[in-house]
Amino acid sequence: MTRRSGKIWKAWAASNKALQRSGLVTADFGVPIRAAQVGRAKEERRARWNLLRFSVLLAWLLLTTTPLWAEPRLTLSRHLDRESVPTGEELVGHLQLTNVGNEPLHIRGVQTSCGCTTLRLKQRRIAPGDSVQLDFVVDTRGKLGRIEKTITLHTNEPDSPHVVTVVFHALPSGMAGADTQAVFQPPCASCHLDPGIGQHSAALFAAVCAMCHPDGVKIREPDALAHWITEGNAHTGMPGFQDRLTGAQVQSLVTLLKQ
Repeated sequence: MTRRSGKIWKAWAASNKALQRSGLVTADFGVPIRAAQVGRAKEERRARWNLLRFSVLLAWLLLTTTPLWAEPRLTLSRHLDRESVPTGEELVGHLQLTNVGNEPLHIRGVQTSCGCTTLRLKQRRIAPGDSVQLDFVVDTRGKLGRIEKTITLHTNEPDSPHVVTVVFHALPSGMAGADTQAVFQPPCASCHLDPGIGQHSAALFAAVCAMCHPDGVKIREPDALAHWITEGNAHTGMPGFQDRLTGAQVQSLVTLLKQ
């Protein structure tokens, strides 16, 4: 090393030591570390700033777009004038329909499980906070014991449809066999008789029997089954189908139920 180059080396070493003491470079080859730290600090500040801006934007969106998520919300309560009526008398009641949402509620349709239940709804549009009354009347002719009827409401609510079950008891009132045959007259016949036309066996049972005997029957003796189907039983409200079903239809039910 020449004298000149030695002086240059010493000057560089002294300058590098000064930079190391200031923290701007590392001890090996003078790699700048303060600059890297400054860069990371800027990135962290930029990330924090972006997070803050995102939080403010999200809060603004939640406050300004809430109406976009507005929707109607139906609540209902069930009311019966009486929970037990003598068979043959009408069961009267109503449903109170209330819109607890923040958008208008539209009743698009109402239907019952059978034709013996009639409905009356005066208004199909319910403003937020308002209520309307849905009146219903059940014809209990030919019915006996615990009875269930359903009312289905179709609305513009996300949870539509709503199914309401009305339960009541039809009490014996000196029923004669002719009283049970009332189910074969309008409007009851549309559920208790008409769907079974031309049907046999399981299809026939599902069409006209299952609504009153959802769990089947306990009788297994063929003669008893045939008598029960054709003659009925006034004490249980069972109508006789002798003049309503053909012999082949009755026999198909006997074969099905005795198993």
